[in-house]
Amino acid sequence: MLATIALRWQDLVVIGISLCAVLAIGALSAQRSKSAEGYFLAGRSIPGWVLGFSMMSTIVSSMTFLALPATTYEFNWWQFPGNSTYIIAVVAALVLFVPFYRKAKLSSAYEYLELRFGTWARLYAAICFLMFHVVRMGIILYVVGLAVQASVGSGLIPILLILGTLVAVYTIVGGLQAVIWTDLFQGIALIGGGLVCLPIITSQLPEGFGQIIEVGRAENKFSWISSQADQQSTWAVICSKIVMYLMMVGTDQTSVQRYSAARTDKEARHAVVLAGVLAVPVWTYFFFIGTALYVFYKVIPDPAMAELKTDQIFAHFILTQLPGGLTGLVIVGLLAAALSTLDSSINACAATVTNDFYRRLWSSDRSSRHYANVGKLVSIFFGVIMIGTATVIHIMRARGAVEDLQTVLLSIFGGGLLSLFLLGFLTRRVHSRPACIATCVTVLTVVIWLLVNSSLAETLIPSVSQLLPDNIWIGVFSNIILFSIAYGLSWLQKIDSPKDLTGLTIWTR
Repeated sequence: MLATIALRWQDLVVIGISLCAVLAIGALSAQRSKSAEGYFLAGRSIPGWVLGFSMMSTIVSSMTFLALPATTYEFNWWQFPGNSTYIIAVVAALVLFVPFYRKAKLSSAYEYLELRFGTWARLYAAICFLMFHVVRMGIILYVVGLAVQASVGSGLIPILLILGTLVAVYTIVGGLQAVIWTDLFQGIALIGGGLVCLPIITSQLPEGFGQIIEVGRAENKFSWISSQADQQSTWAVICSKIVMYLMMVGTDQTSVQRYSAARTDKEARHAVVLAGVLAVPVWTYFFFIGTALYVFYKVIPDPAMAELKTDQIFAHFILTQLPGGLTGLVIVGLLAAALSTLDSSINACAATVTNDFYRRLWSSDRSSRHYANVGKLVSIFFGVIMIGTATVIHIMRARGAVEDLQTVLLSIFGGGLLSLFLLGFLTRRVHSRPACIATCVTVLTVVIWLLVNSSLAETLIPSVSQLLPDNIWIGVFSNIILFSIAYGLSWLQKIDSPKDLTGLTIWTR
């Protein structure tokens, strides 16, 4: 169990100043968030470099700060090739997604699906998005709560309540404007907090930085080949990460909001490039931190290691090895990694409920200020749900690698969502009916897959259960199934659809 170590006054000052700065940004953003466009799209006025930092902060999250070092500490760099595929998603965003969303001036990613396939597609995609982000917010809040608990010695539930309330307050008050500008501050804190750690590690090793390389190579800690052959292969991670990142940049409301919030098309493109330029090196650095920690505790043994889970080792190092003030800075970086993801998810979920459900289905002729107020109320709701989900995870004592869990969740709740967007963008043949049939078949397939791969099925029908690959493949195969069925069915119908596809596909834009 992670030991409770009291923070020094210098650390408390650094943390207090940082949290006050976040709340101040939220308050300053409130005046610009009184209309729907101001609250959900930041008035379409954000500079590209700020958006780039915001996108990086959102995708990196506290999973990077704790889970990636844990992976390389326990195993090796087998997840690195998968994370590197984010570059593929950046290229796809520049070529395909950003131009479409910017030109259409949409307030929601799922508006596009309604224009292309009908209302059912918009609602299906919006529901998938909401389900994933509700669970993801709970996981992230829970993970960062565990790290904070070790610093303050309090019960976990009060910590979840305080952190959840903090992120909800500035998000509710300032909207996307507050989210983006606090993400800039938090992104800098995240990078700065991480950069502090490696010099501390190398300064205490007898042979310095070279010892990390030497021992790491001798122990095969830099290998890209999976050492978990019985669980997942490197190729499974690569393929699932490609799908996950393409979904994030192309179908996720948190990304589409930022494309729309940029002042110009050029700045939107610059934001996407900057996010990729920052995210991959940040991931690489935190992979290396895990290897450095492995060498550090191998050379300088600590009896506490025997009682710690791998997700707790980096937090233990921060609390026991860093001097006063620097510990606070790194904890701020950890908090920043979590808050920048949580605030984006709360605002994006509020935008989705307000625009894709409330405005679309119940009240389409109210003032812009009315929709902004509805968004604030919905943000409160998701703040409560986030805290509740994290509490449930705590009560259930969730186990397992959080990074892998996030990938599996996105694969399951995605239900072929990426292919639905790609069918819209890349084809003229596929219309509503084949897309709807393919989506239903895909969802049914995913449900059956999960049932067959469940512990009950392993007991009742072990021979069948063993035939299916790991659940991490769900996202890959569900998208292949949906695209193939929809495109195949499109050849069985006449193409002379009365629907105008102008501006909705790459062939008609």
